[in-house]
Amino acid sequence: MPPEGDEAVDEAVDEAVETRSLSSGGGRADDYLLCIDGERSWRVPVPPGAELLIGRGAGADIALADPLVSRHHARCLATPDGVRLIDLESRHGTLINGERFVGPRLLRSGDVVTAGHATLVLHRSPRTVSRGIVERDALLRRLEDELERARHYGREVAVLTARADAAIDPGRATAALADQLPPVAAAATLGPHHLAVVAPELGGGRARALAEQLAGALAAALGPTAIGVACAPGDGITADGLLAAARAAADAAEPGAIEEVWAQVPQLEAGGRRIIVAELGVAKLYELAARLARSPLPILIEGETGVGKEVAAAAIHAFSRRAGAFVAVNCAAVPEALAESEWFGHARGAFTGAHAARVGYFEQSSGGTLFLDEVGELPPALQAKLLRVLEGGEVSRIGEVAPRPVELRIVAATNRDLADEVRLGRFREDLYFRIGAARLVLPPLRDRPRDLAVLCRQMLLDACAALGRPPLALSVPATYALLAYEWPGNFRELKNVIGYVAAAALDTAAVIELDALPATVREAAVRRAAPLLPVAAPASGLRSVAHDVRALERDRMVAALRATGGQRTRAAALIEMPVRTFGTKLKRYEITAADWQEPPP
Repeated sequence: MPPEGDEAVDEAVDEAVETRSLSSGGGRADDYLLCIDGERSWRVPVPPGAELLIGRGAGADIALADPLVSRHHARCLATPDGVRLIDLESRHGTLINGERFVGPRLLRSGDVVTAGHATLVLHRSPRTVSRGIVERDALLRRLEDELERARHYGREVAVLTARADAAIDPGRATAALADQLPPVAAAATLGPHHLAVVAPELGGGRARALAEQLAGALAAALGPTAIGVACAPGDGITADGLLAAARAAADAAEPGAIEEVWAQVPQLEAGGRRIIVAELGVAKLYELAARLARSPLPILIEGETGVGKEVAAAAIHAFSRRAGAFVAVNCAAVPEALAESEWFGHARGAFTGAHAARVGYFEQSSGGTLFLDEVGELPPALQAKLLRVLEGGEVSRIGEVAPRPVELRIVAATNRDLADEVRLGRFREDLYFRIGAARLVLPPLRDRPRDLAVLCRQMLLDACAALGRPPLALSVPATYALLAYEWPGNFRELKNVIGYVAAAALDTAAVIELDALPATVREAAVRRAAPLLPVAAPASGLRSVAHDVRALERDRMVAALRATGGQRTRAAALIEMPVRTFGTKLKRYEITAADWQEPPP
């Protein structure tokens, strides 16, 4: 039975990947579109300079019979920077990877184009020999393509960066790697002393084994070589992030050693708090915070709710080595009726119920740091009094006449745009300039993919330890889903989700699978083209055709393995399935030796 729907696209992409030319003689397969229309499938070459019309008209270069396809539906152009697709204002639109687009779009290898019910899958051959040393930009494009494919199918990708003391000679490196790289791997120099390798479908122990293999070969050709290993998705899902992480690990390693990124969790210890700073930009922010902490300047920390503003404020206090206390006050939570007493304190008997003297927030933090969280919520009257304290360095308790000197550092935080609040008359301009003498803007978690990858792993370990249960691991699809989610609640939301899955997991579980994540996270992963989820049965209770196709395909694979005694290559050939597709679907259908070793019914 021919594959249908998503399964047809699945197999088309895998076949496109498997037919890449990997010969060392410099030859390569031409780019092409794999077209699937109804019960037909065929290939259309896309040579350099090609201009292909897609449509239902007789003059179309790619003629589709589907009635939902317009006569002049779209145009495909092979330009110097890649293959571009232009929708020709078709009636029903054109989709790329399930999303409608406007304007010319540059396609990547493996992108799925949908016109009506017809499907076209682009295959782009490597522009250089995979087993040789390619240009850095070519490797980056290759890594981006592999990451797109890995996200779609729930696979891993390894990035290895080697650092040599001597300048790397590309010819000698090519010779050293010729028999060591997997067939689909690629390598490029990143500078005079660094070499990067992209190895699809490798992770964990297999990635380290490749690193050990390459270390020996490179050491013989280039001298002692340190290697850093980063793997998607556990160490990140962006090309730049993975390359940077692998390079940083290589730079931290001793000559001849191998460092895995996950084992080097970059963190700061500040005031008894552990702060993850794997993201280079965030690390630079904390370096700036450490420099600012040496001065008495007030600091304003800006960022969305839950991005860790209080943690950053505590770090500034720790960096400053101030002897006094760190006092954190949520300005929005102080009742207005008690505000003056809370902030300034009161003398005994100052008012009814004042049976004892009280030290206010300003005095509590004298010699230390006062953290004003959500400072934009301060009422106007308190804004004026805060400004007087900052300018005069004195406070007067309620019921006392003599002022008391205070010496403190103010760190304020807000998720509002205080400049807008000033323009709207809700925040004093003079106070705004006073507390904003120095500023730090903390990026949201969605803009910190490297931190997010490390935090998911670390928070899960911490949650398991708090529950007294053995450590749990995240499956590859679950990790992609967590990294694809936007995290509007930032760290607070992430901690809650990780705590939930750790507590809800069965006592016998060792891995958190995709279906164990909250529905909001899973649904966001689907919207952002994360790994494919099983097709759910419709409300009618009838099973989809795709469900039956998958069930039949699984049965055929199990029968082929049984017939060949578990030899995958022969089993794949027996049912005319590409070997790489066969391996992928073994994991997807969770076929184990127990399935094919059982006697047939």
